[in-house]
Amino acid sequence: MEKLRVLHVDIGGCEGCNVSIIRAYPKLMELIDLDITYLRDDGLKFDDYDVAIITGGVCMNEPSKIEKLKDIREKADVVIAFGSCATFGGILRFCRGGQEPRPDHRNFQPINAVISIDYSIPGCPPTHQMFQSFFKFFVSGNEARLRLFKVSANIKKLSGFDLLDDIVLTGLCIGCGACELSCPTGAIKLIDRRPTLVQERCIRCGTCYIRCPRASQLLSMGGERI
Repeated sequence: MEKLRVLHVDIGGCEGCNVSIIRAYPKLMELIDLDITYLRDDGLKFDDYDVAIITGGVCMNEPSKIEKLKDIREKADVVIAFGSCATFGGILRFCRGGQEPRPDHRNFQPINAVISIDYSIPGCPPTHQMFQSFFKFFVSGNEARLRLFKVSANIKKLSGFDLLDDIVLTGLCIGCGACELSCPTGAIKLIDRRPTLVQERCIRCGTCYIRCPRASQLLSMGGERI
């Protein structure tokens, strides 16, 4: 089987997502030909790609980043947002853009605010195992396994606040603790098997929502969050 031509582009972030991709690659080398900045010395390896993976959120004050995203959309058949900054804005939503003449908020957005994407893989960062699983499902055409990633591609923000609203306060929470275990900042604590949110610690990565069995089930069954 011919390998998928996969392009990775980082448009800004902490590099955690990039480390996950690098860690995942050794077990995917028979499936994909990964064109990533860290593994080449000059320009892009191919003129077009089967898949493009984008990490980092986009600063709307930087026209060059917006044009870069549009160019990637033209070059790739399938575009994937990888990591919470790319998928939901994540912690970058707290950053300020437009440093001159004055900085202002709400300038960092998920990439689906600029271009259409096909799949989102949230997480801060997503694990390298999740990256490997995604590509194995993708290559085998397992649409059922890809459903959650496809639905997530149309969501522009997701956080612990949404988990409380949709799952905890509606009585759907089963107290399994997946949200507490998955939160990268310790913003969620189970008290009497009920999740509580330490608001100032929530970085809006959406990991808790995606890992929650009830919330992910709702999304996979067609629930929409815009």
